[in-house]
Amino acid sequence: MDMKKRILLGIGVLAVDLVVFFLPLTAIFLAYIFIFNPPWFREFLNNLEKTPSRVD
Repeated sequence: MDMKKRILLGIGVLAVDLVVFFLPLTAIFLAYIFIFNPPWFREFLNNLEKTPSRVD
């Protein structure tokens, strides 16, 4: 394998690593919640309101 292919392979590995680990999963999840408004999320919020908060 010549040096040019090694450099391109290294850059490719770094690019995949950056995409995988810097992908804003929280932002994608919030966009899903806002767009599709799933019923399980509404139930989750309602359950949060029902549970009493403990203050020690």
